[in-house]
Amino acid sequence: MDDDFREEEALGRAFSGRLVRRLLRFAKPYWGPILAAAALVALVTGSDLAPPYLSALAIDNDISAMYQPLAVYPASAELPGGIYYRGSEYVPQHDVKGRHGAWAQIVSSGGVTYLVSGVTPGKALKFVSGQATSGGGTLPQQRLTRSSVNAFRAPFIHGLELLGLIYALVVLVAFAANYAQTYILELAGQRIIFDVRKAIFTHVERMHLGYFDKNPIGRLVTRVTNDTEALNEMYTSVMINIFKDFFMLVGAIVVMFTMNHLLAYVSYAVIPVLVLVTALYTRFARDAYRTVRMRLARLNAFLSENFSGMRVVQVMRQERMQQQRFDVDNSGYLRAGIRELTIFAVFRPTMNFLYNATVAALLWWGGASVLESVVTFGVLYAFVGYAQQFFQPIQDMADKYQIMQSAMAASERIFQVLDTPAEVTDAVSLQALPPRPRGEIRFEHVWFAYDGENYVLKDVDFTVAPGQSVAFVGATGAGKSSIVNLLGRFYDVQRGRILLDGQDVSRVPQQELRRAIGVVQQDVFLFAGNIRDNIRLGDPVSDGDVEEAARHVHAAQFIERLPAKYDEAVQERGATFSAGQRQLVAFARVLAHDPAILVLDEATASIDTETETLIQQALQRVSRDRTSLIVAHRLSTIRNCDQIFVMHHGRIVERGTHEELLVRRGLYWDLYRLQYREAEELGDVGAD
Repeated sequence: MDDDFREEEALGRAFSGRLVRRLLRFAKPYWGPILAAAALVALVTGSDLAPPYLSALAIDNDISAMYQPLAVYPASAELPGGIYYRGSEYVPQHDVKGRHGAWAQIVSSGGVTYLVSGVTPGKALKFVSGQATSGGGTLPQQRLTRSSVNAFRAPFIHGLELLGLIYALVVLVAFAANYAQTYILELAGQRIIFDVRKAIFTHVERMHLGYFDKNPIGRLVTRVTNDTEALNEMYTSVMINIFKDFFMLVGAIVVMFTMNHLLAYVSYAVIPVLVLVTALYTRFARDAYRTVRMRLARLNAFLSENFSGMRVVQVMRQERMQQQRFDVDNSGYLRAGIRELTIFAVFRPTMNFLYNATVAALLWWGGASVLESVVTFGVLYAFVGYAQQFFQPIQDMADKYQIMQSAMAASERIFQVLDTPAEVTDAVSLQALPPRPRGEIRFEHVWFAYDGENYVLKDVDFTVAPGQSVAFVGATGAGKSSIVNLLGRFYDVQRGRILLDGQDVSRVPQQELRRAIGVVQQDVFLFAGNIRDNIRLGDPVSDGDVEEAARHVHAAQFIERLPAKYDEAVQERGATFSAGQRQLVAFARVLAHDPAILVLDEATASIDTETETLIQQALQRVSRDRTSLIVAHRLSTIRNCDQIFVMHHGRIVERGTHEELLVRRGLYWDLYRLQYREAEELGDVGAD
């Protein structure tokens, strides 16, 4: 068992182009929303890149620009952005174009604000005893009144207000774009996963019963639920965000090189180390993730088996042994989880260290450049913000890489299900059945094997006339149930053919064929809901027909004693009803659908003698005008059949009526005598 689960959870590469191409086919119907989300991602990325740049403009052009050198022009220049004061126009340094007269600078000292003339940009300006000096010489200065200071300050405040408004608009656009992109992408992702689930469920429903014999139900449920959810994570968290991360990285690089290429070189000096760390992480993380999934699968397999067999564990006093086995598997899973956690715990701090090292280098080199007036403070501030935006996608890579691994493993298992061909399919050229088939059944030299050439039916040949009731008896494994499975085309024969009213069943649409056959099995399955819906089972059967069918098989006797009668709740698999009650509901279910052929596969094996007597009485009425096939272990239930076929090792060795077979004193007589002796020992000789 462990090997099977290991094989299931084994992963291929973390990224497979072949699998991604197949996954994109599911996304093809939704390319419109996905492209819209991609366009919104570009808008979101631009909105995310704008704030550091706007902050730099605010710092350099407004917050600090008032106290930087101002170019002096004649008042008649009328330059945009100029500040008029006492016959001259003062222009901030970043707006200076062409020639100008001189430089001036606003300086505050001792709570007093001055306008100093004759300054030289780049030279330090000092105040000594209330006098402005530069390069050892004094400079002319004018004391500014509060109104004059406000006049100089007004353009910069206006600039800040404008940038603040732009910043707010950018934030609002980013919010709206993020909301729209997330909603559209999540909606498209949910639609895609809906289609994937539908494709898996539809495909599995078409599979023959042998497929379910080889594939545990829990595994198939996992394909439809957990694995599709892993794909949803890839569609919504990775697919578009890959573009966002790419745009963010490229955008940050372009903006940083545009603003200052020297600071950009400093910022990206750690890229070689970054690439090396990322490569090592992806390698070790993949191996660790593979081990975790294998250990988890082993633990789940043990828990499923142990909980299902808890009765045996307790009866055989194996609690201590099972605890030891659980400790081994649980410890293995713990070690694998710690190893994965260790790798992740190293990667994240390493990324943080590289980011902080980059910021430190920017502050060291950029700070010195600011002091030397080579770089403005606003540009340095923006670079610190862009460094974070550059590292954030790489830091998030750990989560995306794990999602991609999970999605690739899930898609591989999903496509393994979808690529499994249905062995029982409708023929290209089909022949429809009449609305009510006569019910003539003929097996012509049928050979059948569930696996390879281990035939369970060997040259089986018989005919059942319309309206006849026939029984199949024999030891366990003789092939009785295989006959009824082949009649409904739950499996296909390897050799020979099966005819219904002269038509080869392989040429009849499966839905029509199975509509004509009503089957009652030994292990009755009831769906969660109520009794009425379990009898109706989705078909347009009236309440009157439901209740009439229940009365025919005497199910009404116990149903009408229930508090809600036919609306009584049914728990999963009908756990609140006895085996006999479930069997009666199954009989009512078949009769309510009025099939032309009635198949009873050990249908009375779980019913007590009293209930069986009631069923026999009902069957005599409802089998009239129907062809009935009965697979029976208890010979007392088939005495009145028109024909009895005795099977042995996959062959029909005897056939005839009950009395004819007893006279022959063959295998049927031996089976009858053995059961009669068992009945005598149990004090139930009246059963025959």
